[in-house]
Amino acid sequence: MKIGKASRLVGLAIAINLILIFIPPVYPQSGNQSDVTGPNPLEFIPDLPRSDLQGIPVDSTSSNLEVDRDTFDNRFSKADFNQAVEQFEQLQAFSYAQQLDLKLFGQTTTPCEIAESLDLLFKQTSKKPALIYTVLLEQQLELLLVVPTARACGKNFDKQNSTHYIRKVITKANRKVIEKIANNLRVQISNPRKVGTQSYMPFARELYELLIAPLEPEINANRIDTLIFSMDKGLRSFPIAALNNGQEFLIEKYAVGVIPSFSLTDTRYRQIKNARMLAFGVSESTQGQTPLPAVAVELPILNELWGGEQFINQAATLTNFESQNSQERFSIIHVATHAEFLPGRIDNSYIQFWNEKLKLDRLRQLSEKSQWSADPKVELLVLSACRTALGDEQAELGFAGLALQAGVKTAIGSLWYVSDRGSLALMSEFYRQLRTAPLKTEALRQAQLAMLKEQVLIKDGQLQLPDRVIPIPEEISGSGLTSLSHPYFWSAFTVIGNWN
Repeated sequence: MKIGKASRLVGLAIAINLILIFIPPVYPQSGNQSDVTGPNPLEFIPDLPRSDLQGIPVDSTSSNLEVDRDTFDNRFSKADFNQAVEQFEQLQAFSYAQQLDLKLFGQTTTPCEIAESLDLLFKQTSKKPALIYTVLLEQQLELLLVVPTARACGKNFDKQNSTHYIRKVITKANRKVIEKIANNLRVQISNPRKVGTQSYMPFARELYELLIAPLEPEINANRIDTLIFSMDKGLRSFPIAALNNGQEFLIEKYAVGVIPSFSLTDTRYRQIKNARMLAFGVSESTQGQTPLPAVAVELPILNELWGGEQFINQAATLTNFESQNSQERFSIIHVATHAEFLPGRIDNSYIQFWNEKLKLDRLRQLSEKSQWSADPKVELLVLSACRTALGDEQAELGFAGLALQAGVKTAIGSLWYVSDRGSLALMSEFYRQLRTAPLKTEALRQAQLAMLKEQVLIKDGQLQLPDRVIPIPEEISGSGLTSLSHPYFWSAFTVIGNWN
């Protein structure tokens, strides 16, 4: 299906020995209107040819199809840049489709299409993004970088010798090494007892040297200010923002975001400064969950900034949530309540409403019923008090695939529960920044920097923001000064999907 080069749908074809699964991500279009129409993203196309097409190797001997990673690793290491991107995009789509139980259609986005797409977004937003694939092989780490390039798909463009496609092979690290460092970083940085220490720093520096430093000469030469990561398993639930080169955190240099793959991401840019918000929150204890008293402060702050509708505690029922979404299209949906991304099937993970849990498989049904993915698409879904099981691939896929599962352009969530006060502070500043920031990733970055530099903190019973002071109850504020500069408070929050 083609609707013109600047506004066509670009999808991802996943060819395997027994089945084909497809999805339709969206190529950026000129202008700020999201008026592209296309087939149902969940439409299943049966009776497709069973050809390999350099598809991912699959073990079909078990009841659940699994990727043969040894064969994939061997193919990937021998592939040229274009083939490597195609293979990893296919691997990502297969993994997310399996975990999220999605039937997908489309064709793989090529590196030249990615480069042109990034260039178009740079022209629209004045922020220059680069895409980094981090691929963890059994024998080595591979990094693939694509930077913005105009007319990269032209006949005269030298793809093989282009400085816009960079591949780095790091033989001193492999899957086991990287996964161990990433787990250690998250264990140290997510422990509230370690706040006030720098126990995380050795791991943050080591990962920076492995994942960022090899590409920095090219990143700097191209004046990149936004880094978008498509991560292999084992890296989808670590705090990228907390990487540190020994002098500064990654977010002090770049805005950062995570995507399942480029082909699975609706990258179109649309300004949302006039958007309306639907906000739901649960501050009291319900169904055995720990109370979140700061939610009662958080929702009025956000409502004042954005307008819209808000529902809290007994009014924050799943029935009301479904009803509100059926009556009006909100560009921003904010849910301030417990949410868990857990191991196992996708229906093990949930978002807690007042009266019941919304399982993530049902989230997709709600999205379809409410037409979140219809244009104009829901721009942003935020879960301000969620957490992800450490070291579990299925939980990682649920978290990193949140925007895909929900049928929205962008999702924001936290990798661990960062405390009631921390969430209140970050969300208050993030939504303030979102009023003027050119990108969602930049708004989050500015909020994180404000906490890091103690421009946002809690002091003498007040939440102190750069532009105002908000009184908060003593049960939230405590006594004296609460610095929120430690990355425990801010690095868990992650932009997932569309970073624009």
